Amino acid sequence: MILDRRRVLVAGAGLCLASAARARPALPGDAPAYDARELTVVPNAPAIGRRYWSPGLNEGYVPQGLTVFGDEVLVACYRSTERDQDNGPARVFRLARADGRLLGSFVLPATYGHPGGLATARDTLFVANSGRLLALDFKESCRTGECAPLKEARVDKAMGPSFLTASGDTLWFGPYRREGTPGLHAVPIDRVLAGGEIPIGLADSRAALPLPLFAQGATFDKAGKIWISQSSGNRPAFLSRLDPATGAVLGRYPAPGGIEDLGLARDGKIWAVGEAGTQRWSRWSTFFPLVFEIDPAKLVT
Repeated sequence: MILDRRRVLVAGAGLCLASAARARPALPGDAPAYDARELTVVPNAPAIGRRYWSPGLNEGYVPQGLTVFGDEVLVACYRSTERDQDNGPARVFRLARADGRLLGSFVLPATYGHPGGLATARDTLFVANSGRLLALDFKESCRTGECAPLKEARVDKAMGPSFLTASGDTLWFGPYRREGTPGLHAVPIDRVLAGGEIPIGLADSRAALPLPLFAQGATFDKAGKIWISQSSGNRPAFLSRLDPATGAVLGRYPAPGGIEDLGLARDGKIWAVGEAGTQRWSRWSTFFPLVFEIDPAKLVT
């Protein structure tokens, strides 16, 4: 009996240790209360550094756009818990890049119910929603907690924008496409700030590069190369590195499923956000609803 009891105690201890080893990590932010799953082991995990819960998960927010502004990571989200609802009340959340603390948030106009991309330039925040580009006074929006618009421009939907990135005095964007030959377009920021009734079209593009299918986000690295995130529902996802002159794919790296927009920090790390495991997409096999840091030097094909 004593031996049997010892075996039970040892076995029980082993189960407790195994359970602890598999336990969901304690991460900054509000952990999802609607799903107790452990985080999925994702491709290129050794390249992933800091990880934070995506903001607003328990309120039904789905992350889409992301950019890095100084020491902050900005994440644009819309609220939906239903698979068939791809628009909803939208908000920009501000996270401290160093530790994931929520610094604040502000609402977006109702016409930006699926804010797929964010970019910053000249202390101006740009928001993409297919067929629309919005320029905001970022500091004023933070101060009041309300969107402080500067200009809005309509965009030919053949150009998107599904995502945004900025380089110098230019915004780069393109459409999300499952097939065809989409393009990545470079449009002067002054054209966007001019606003007006005439939509931004192909004639406004300084450059057009071939864009990979399933593009969800973009950013430039410190060497000037373009990085594109690619995902489609529950399928495998990738990061592609492009030649900024030709659009040629220089590298393609497996990435966490459901990856969305990208942003570059001053230290050269790329930040990303994933929608897999949000309430809307809680049935996917990947559970990784995080804002996370990627070291490009550690990615493997």
